[in-house]
Amino acid sequence: MHIGEIVNIKRINLLGEVLAIDDMDRVTLRLTESGLKVIAEIGDLSETGSNQPQRESGKTVNILGTIYKILIVEEEDYRKGNGADGWCDPHAKELLIYNFKQDIQSVKDLVAYQKEVLRHEIIHAFLYESGLWGSSENSTHWALNEEMVDWIAIQEPKLHKAFKEAGCDG
Repeated sequence: MHIGEIVNIKRINLLGEVLAIDDMDRVTLRLTESGLKVIAEIGDLSETGSNQPQRESGKTVNILGTIYKILIVEEEDYRKGNGADGWCDPHAKELLIYNFKQDIQSVKDLVAYQKEVLRHEIIHAFLYESGLWGSSENSTHWALNEEMVDWIAIQEPKLHKAFKEAGCDG
């Protein structure tokens, strides 16, 4: 068990992020759903194999010469109301990613999923900055097509690896 890991409190079936472990085998947790801090005995916990994503908000990324700010937003953020896990705001030059909290229904590896969502939004920004976002209307909005953007975002690590292996990675 380590700091940052998500564990299950067995008898009440709640998930919490490990904040500290003392030398008496007591674990300080932040409950993932409520944010409350609690202390539990290490024997009352079971490991989930998951970690809470810790991504720094406010980083920037250069998209074809335009700087976009990466923002990690909470549930309360008014922009989260669109139901998406992330979104690209090409007018504000922001990539907004929801600050996922581990819960019973979430994917196990939220860190990997958050990276995938960020890649997805970066693809949207590239399509916008290259001029394809607005000119896709005559082709059924292909540059806004979520399935296509998802495919690129999901396959990008494999594409990058293949380009590197072939010696054509840039």
